[in-house]
Amino acid sequence: MASDAAALIGYARPPADSPSVALGPHPGTLGPRSFGFLNVRGQIAALDGPVPAMPRQGRLGIVIPGREALPDIVPLCLDRALGVSFIVSVGDGDPAETLRFLAQERHTEVLAVVLGAGQNPASLRAVLGAKPSVVLGAEGMCRAVARRAGAHVVDRLDDWLALAALLDAGVELGGRARVIVAGGGKALVAAEIAAAGLSAELVAVDDERDQAALEAAVTVDMPVVVVAGSGILPLLPNARVLRCDLRHPEALRTLFRALAAPLPDLQPPHFEVSEPSLRDKVRAEIEDLIGAELGDHDLKRLLKSWSVRVTRQAPTNTPTGAQNLARTIGLPVLLVGGGETRVAESMPEVRQLATLLLQKQTELPSVLVRERFPDAPRAKVRVTSERGLGLMITVEEQGQRADSTLDAAAMVPLTEEDALRLAAAAGARRAGPERAVADLLLRVAAVADGERLHLELEVYVGAEPSVIEAKGTALKV
Repeated sequence: MASDAAALIGYARPPADSPSVALGPHPGTLGPRSFGFLNVRGQIAALDGPVPAMPRQGRLGIVIPGREALPDIVPLCLDRALGVSFIVSVGDGDPAETLRFLAQERHTEVLAVVLGAGQNPASLRAVLGAKPSVVLGAEGMCRAVARRAGAHVVDRLDDWLALAALLDAGVELGGRARVIVAGGGKALVAAEIAAAGLSAELVAVDDERDQAALEAAVTVDMPVVVVAGSGILPLLPNARVLRCDLRHPEALRTLFRALAAPLPDLQPPHFEVSEPSLRDKVRAEIEDLIGAELGDHDLKRLLKSWSVRVTRQAPTNTPTGAQNLARTIGLPVLLVGGGETRVAESMPEVRQLATLLLQKQTELPSVLVRERFPDAPRAKVRVTSERGLGLMITVEEQGQRADSTLDAAAMVPLTEEDALRLAAAAGARRAGPERAVADLLLRVAAVADGERLHLELEVYVGAEPSVIEAKGTALKV
């Protein structure tokens, strides 16, 4: 039954030709390579995997893809003492219907999700956010959708298990906790608390067999972590008590880090047009170009009206005018005209190149004098409309593959956390002022959202980050 992922709970019978699992009144179709499900409360184990014992009943709904992700999920739940409602393997299928069921299932209050081949950002957006969630394995836009829904997105199994335990215990992250060391190791635990930046009250109970002392220590109105041997938890049924085994310091370290992490701020900052007259002028000029490609000059003026740093540049039709602009902008400069771009590093060179470029043009000769930035570090920034998601912003560090960074996409408008993550993906962490790049990306996203634009930009991400090249399309409002 579990081997071909055909199972039935309740009365909703799935189509005979489709391997499915009916988790309620609506069947959720499982994809190839599903290895079944586990209904802990109903004591139904249609799971083709190791089930040495049923996990304890709890609030956690677990959704995983195929066997290569977590074949030993039940032993992991038993080892971490997770309280579970359902475990469902969706194989290569889209997990959306299973997540929709768990979002409505009354015994499931939190979700732990591992995404696989069937992940779909649009369907994920429709089902995440109703209940606290932790997500592992998301890629690209699915990560962006999960973060915007308020889910914790992690890259390591230990982090996923730690956050699942915290969510199962109903613990509010980023607050104060009590850590009880039962039977020795207080100094080691104190060092781990300090390293994680956790605000914690540390209490020692010398004898881990002293039931009265342990029960007295956990009766506080805050999360409690008991650090001791694996036999402690059955003595402490309090749902907000988390257990750590001192023999596994990495798990202890991971739990402390997760407990110390504050909840993300999902509210995008508000930006207003800084130069309304310039913005209105540019908007009037491009009003007849809805749907057409917009050039570098128009887009940079529009970005500038929102206080986005762009290259300083201006056109001129004389060599003397080019020299005057170069003095204002500062050498070296780029001279652009007649389909050519030249670098000028001295005033005589500015005059010589401007003359040459103007002579090559027959009608309305003009040359653009532009501020010059180093060739690196740079990044490509794109804002596009994605079906079912709206405007999305992606970044690609110059010289890297577009899919080489997991956190290179976010939903528009950006939050500050989104912008910092994108700045790091753009190379700003190594290249220079990460927060300055994040601020530029925040403003670029605000312009795209406020003006309804698709954008394709080349951005310098070193000192004084700036938009170097710009093109885009004005969308219908």
